[in-house]
Amino acid sequence: MLIRSFMTPDPVTVQPDTPVEDIASLLLAHRINGVPVVNGAGRLIGVVTAEDLIHRGADERLAPRESIWKESFWVSFLGPMEAHRDKAEGHTAAEVMTAEVHSVAPDMHPSIAARLMVDHHLTSLPVVEDGKVIGVISRIDLLSLLKELENPLKREN
Repeated sequence: MLIRSFMTPDPVTVQPDTPVEDIASLLLAHRINGVPVVNGAGRLIGVVTAEDLIHRGADERLAPRESIWKESFWVSFLGPMEAHRDKAEGHTAAEVMTAEVHSVAPDMHPSIAARLMVDHHLTSLPVVEDGKVIGVISRIDLLSLLKELENPLKREN
């Protein structure tokens, strides 16, 4: 029993320069929660999830800032604005993605994916082989594993 047997092969991916509007459309069209961000060689460089995009719709009145002027002053004084860009201000996958990504290999046991998802509150993981994204395994995929494990138990009783 390997991740390869339960993953979704050939997942939807985006490039670093893909506009966030296009990413949101892809997530909605495919009814998925996230997409791997790959470079031109197909190598994983990050992930954009629905959570990353929700920052754009957050209402600032829910958590008012002490002072926009003060914040802008300190950002300009301490470093370049680009280094502190908020996800809500991002326009491309590279600007809103999470770069530190957990992934799994296709020849791992599915329990490793399940443990990563539980420990890190993830809904899916890229499946990477030789540095390239070849699939995605999600919570739903793991549920099909549980169903498969349950069937032999029912036959024995």
